[in-house]
Amino acid sequence: MKIGIASHIVLDTIKSGGSTVQSLGGPACYCGITARRFGFDVELATRVGSDFPDDARNILRDNNIPLKERSIADGPTTRFMLEDSEPRKLVLQSKCRPISEQDIADMKVDCWIASPVIDEIPASVLEAIKKNRGKKDFVMLDPQGYMREVDAAGGITLKDKIDIDLAGITAIKADSQELAALTDGLQGVEGMKALQARGVDFVVTTEHRVIHMLHKDMHYWIKLRDIDTPDATGAGDIIASAFTCAWVKEKDALWALCFGAGALRAALETGKAGLAKIPPMSKIESSASYFYNTVSFKDV
Repeated sequence: MKIGIASHIVLDTIKSGGSTVQSLGGPACYCGITARRFGFDVELATRVGSDFPDDARNILRDNNIPLKERSIADGPTTRFMLEDSEPRKLVLQSKCRPISEQDIADMKVDCWIASPVIDEIPASVLEAIKKNRGKKDFVMLDPQGYMREVDAAGGITLKDKIDIDLAGITAIKADSQELAALTDGLQGVEGMKALQARGVDFVVTTEHRVIHMLHKDMHYWIKLRDIDTPDATGAGDIIASAFTCAWVKEKDALWALCFGAGALRAALETGKAGLAKIPPMSKIESSASYFYNTVSFKDV
């Protein structure tokens, strides 16, 4: 099977615990490599600049994720500086040009993840993804990039409200701030039900140490223990990709949630930064099996 991922490839500078790491990143990479662990082929709708380094191309190639020549644009690659402080600091250093509708139109995939990092998926492109939704009729949306605004110094702030047409979106992965922005301030199960009422089949939300899912009339949740990790960059991308791949392969909502949580726990337990934290499938399966026996659920 093949998954389409719409998102900019990013070059990250990650500052954490007194050390600085340069890393290839963005959902295109975190979701893409996670999907490769599930045995999916990966096709990217993305952009990088003419400054995209050879070693980054080699990482994609080594993970069997092809970068099309038409994805290479004049100008810079999207770059972020991430400081793992409290609160977490994110600065946009450069931005590549957006993804186009034509990039989507000729892609032949089974399912999609749309996960903008900073306004590279305009509404028209998201509509194109929903029309070209793949053989398995599945579109996962992570709205993180629609939340972000950039100040004069490049600092990222988050909007209080975002308006996205969710018709045609199968699943959404959102943290508590994103959930509130999508639902006029609603939180928890009420916020999840508000998104479900707009046609989303799977509402997956995250808060500190808990991953929730609302599907049909059932609320599921999984609690994770605290894990000391040097870098949690890409955690949401790993959840979204593992959930999508597990659902498309198995068509079992509970297992999909457990694989999302299992991939996250296995990633954080590596103690590694950047893409190096994406775990092997054996670790993901072991964690997913553990969570399958510990998941909580309740009718809503």
